Amino acid sequence: MRRFNLILFFSSMAVLSHAQFINNGATVTIQNGATLRVESSFINNSGTVTNNGTLEVQNDFTNAATFTSATGSTVKFIGAVPSNVTSGGAVFQNVSMEKTAEDITLVDDMAVASNLTFTNDDNKVVLGANDLTIQSGGSIASADNNEYVVTNGTGSLIKGMTANGTVTHEIGDAANYTPLSSAVTGSSYSSATLGARVYTSGLQAKYADASDYINREWHVVSSGISDYSNLMTGTYVDGDIAGTESMIKGCTYHTSDWRFNGAAGDAGANTVTASTTTGDVFFSGQNFYGKVNLKAYLQGPYNASTGMMNTGLNSSTPSSNILEQFALTSPYTDAPASVSSGFFLANPNIVDWVQLEFRDPATPSTTSTNKVSAFIKNNGDIVGVDGVSLPHTKNALPTSVVVLSHRNHLPIRTVNAGLSLIEPSQHDFSTGLGQAFTNTQNTVNDAMTQLSTGVYGLYRGNPNGNLFINSADLVIVTNQSNPIKSSVYNSSDLNLNGSVNSGDLVIVTNASNPIKNAHN
Repeated sequence: MRRFNLILFFSSMAVLSHAQFINNGATVTIQNGATLRVESSFINNSGTVTNNGTLEVQNDFTNAATFTSATGSTVKFIGAVPSNVTSGGAVFQNVSMEKTAEDITLVDDMAVASNLTFTNDDNKVVLGANDLTIQSGGSIASADNNEYVVTNGTGSLIKGMTANGTVTHEIGDAANYTPLSSAVTGSSYSSATLGARVYTSGLQAKYADASDYINREWHVVSSGISDYSNLMTGTYVDGDIAGTESMIKGCTYHTSDWRFNGAAGDAGANTVTASTTTGDVFFSGQNFYGKVNLKAYLQGPYNASTGMMNTGLNSSTPSSNILEQFALTSPYTDAPASVSSGFFLANPNIVDWVQLEFRDPATPSTTSTNKVSAFIKNNGDIVGVDGVSLPHTKNALPTSVVVLSHRNHLPIRTVNAGLSLIEPSQHDFSTGLGQAFTNTQNTVNDAMTQLSTGVYGLYRGNPNGNLFINSADLVIVTNQSNPIKSSVYNSSDLNLNGSVNSGDLVIVTNASNPIKNAHN
């Protein structure tokens, strides 16, 4: 068999004695069935090289002119030395990785129309800052723990797509193969691509109190897919794990926050799963953090004339601001939280601290240790300790029953089906009795009290914070209001005006006649 089958149109091509191939203006054709073996570097400075057969390159491949690959042609990277590859915008039909324990490194972006095949053991394609594109219809064959695409910089492995399906990105860092599988759906595809890279440094910060997570992240970017949706599964290695693996769930980061759509983790299988409809996301794994979107009113500070709650504890005058003076730390010791001095002055719509508890819908009456402190605003919105975002909780169930408690009101909770903590829509307790769980065994009182026409809220008059309003609460308020107390943060301050006096005594006297019980 002939090893060289070349058609030369110009004499300016030269082949050096050490088998280096340099083209300085010739037209070179490798015919179908022929092989050109270059045992040093292939350099196409100018002119045209057309590959209809096989081009074998042992050292560097540099194209600065025209290199055309016909259907069925192959570029093979061979030998036991590393290669730098400059495609110069050329599209290779097939690439075969046949090096012995060495890699090729891209100097610019590279595209493969058909197949990239890892033939020998222990060789990789190293991207650096450059992209490797496998065009629609192409594939990567025989990738494994020693043969894959190394995304050690900003470059990504990009796959072309024309229809719904599962795409595998055969990627990893320099030491570990950690591929990504994407089940992609869309309504239409136009020059569509899905790109991914994986890395272990420069990661998006996890939640501050995350105790279980992976030190690895995939960056996934889609283009040209209408109504895009992607269920991603990433494979990590044992060395990525911090904490307890079984507590790690898949999560995506975009628009400045983590999300847990489709969150799952396979304990012992080194995979995490999450879904997204956003075309540019960071994908990793950490403790599941659920969010809750609630609205409710407390009877004590509720003002029927304004339809909002008074903020008597949160005065705009620093010296009169009860929350600033006495409540920078949450009153709920089983849900510790605190804010810095000046926080309440900067958030004048906050009424007071509240507590949220997250329960298993399978046992909704069983108390849980999963509790967080939050704030209730004068319009009823309940926010996290930053005063703005939705409250979130660590390691709750994605669907949970949520209990809302206040230090001197009767608690309420959501119905037994629970709420989604993944993409929560607002649950407004105030719009009707059906918004809170009703215990049919409690025939004394409803779960909430009517505050005004069509508006419901939590019963006031429970200074000991238990599940009942009765004579014990009357004793507490009586002792606290005799003598009168002012400028205090006290559970006997039932209308939350900063004082304990006869007004609070009247409240609890009326509230405890008859006795009231929480619907728990």
